[in-house]
Amino acid sequence: MSGRVLVVDDVATNRLLLRAKLSSAYYDVVVAEDGPKALDLARSEQPDMVMLDVMMPGMDGFAVCARLKADPETAHIPVIMVTALDTAEERIRGLEAGADDFLSKPFNDLALFARVRSLMRMKMMFDELRLRDLTSRELGLAEVMPDQDIEAEPSGPILIAPPDAGRGGQLAAELGARLSIGTIVTSSEREALNLSRLELPDCFIVHQTLMEGGDGLRLVSALRARPETRQSAVILVVENGDVGTAAKGLDLGASDYIEAPFDVNELIARIRSQLRRKRYSDRLRSNVRNGLKLAVIDPLTGIYNRRYASQHMIRVMERARETGGVFAVMMIDLDKFKSINDRFGHDAGDAVLREFSRRLQENIRGVDLVARFGGEEFFVAMPDVDAGAAGHAAERIRRAIEDAPVRLPGGAGEVDVTVSIGVAVAGAGDGDAEAIIKRADSALYLSKEGGRNRVSFFARAA
Repeated sequence: MSGRVLVVDDVATNRLLLRAKLSSAYYDVVVAEDGPKALDLARSEQPDMVMLDVMMPGMDGFAVCARLKADPETAHIPVIMVTALDTAEERIRGLEAGADDFLSKPFNDLALFARVRSLMRMKMMFDELRLRDLTSRELGLAEVMPDQDIEAEPSGPILIAPPDAGRGGQLAAELGARLSIGTIVTSSEREALNLSRLELPDCFIVHQTLMEGGDGLRLVSALRARPETRQSAVILVVENGDVGTAAKGLDLGASDYIEAPFDVNELIARIRSQLRRKRYSDRLRSNVRNGLKLAVIDPLTGIYNRRYASQHMIRVMERARETGGVFAVMMIDLDKFKSINDRFGHDAGDAVLREFSRRLQENIRGVDLVARFGGEEFFVAMPDVDAGAAGHAAERIRRAIEDAPVRLPGGAGEVDVTVSIGVAVAGAGDGDAEAIIKRADSALYLSKEGGRNRVSFFARAA
């Protein structure tokens, strides 16, 4: 995973040190020596993350962070505040200014890179949601999303998975009194998973060691794997500065972590920050989903149609132009689909299309876009993907369809289904969206001519 990081520090040695560390992990680094320049660079460069020193002359890090979060052009950029004064008071002040996390000097490389990876994933997710929201608004399907009432929106309960009943009960009482949000205390890992389905918490507080021999990291992983809890905030509690466990938790999908023993005020500030982020992402998803249902959602399969995909391709190409990256598109056709309709009827054909759409979505990334172009023809757009990754994804999709027959409605039995796939990889300068889609369509023709149930790539003329 790569991205652009803006490093802000008034001390040249500190800037050089962070630049060297981040560059060694293949991040693109931009530097600023003071707050005003940082604000200008954040607007012009649109970095994926800002690493911001707290103690700077003139405008300190807290003021810069507050300005970044107040500006609609930069409010979505994650901010890590860097300080030599690692106190709960400093962290709370930064979180209240909008910071996403704190790192203390000297840096622990494990904590640094785990936090950067985690926030980069979050930024990628928000970028994709904002991209889809922009596409919807340009199509006239949604209005600009108001932000003023986001703090007032109701929250689901907070589920606490503690190391023992005493600490769980005490924490629940403190959080309930201070946040006016319902709390649930669980007695085991299994109970936490079961209650998460019933209560739909917006936030989980998970200790690294759970009662009845439970494993906090395993619970974090399970929560992220389940659709009903995938978007919830998860804060991992680690003991005595266990950076290794914290880093592993972030890589498994924890939204944040806090070291025990902790100041409950800091935990509350972190919960508020995570809930604010979740409400924003929920609102983006809702805005996109509600605006698109009638106009650009295929009613049979529930995925996007060609109208939306064509507009979205423009955004994908714009992002490729900004990053200098490449992207891939696939055209997918169900082999001999007409024979299924002729043999089993159109209800069976509809069932096959719905099941194919489900498997297709299960075998792509969250940032990829799936659309039905019509009949049995489907489309996938994959940003930031080269030929090798696109080929692996296409083969994964092909096998997912071939390996299991589709059960037909009304007890009509099962039918084997295969697909032919055409892939084209392009950059922003490789023609317009329709030309790139036509290349993938040409590759699809090669797959069908070559015997079906295969993947072909568009080959440029020599």
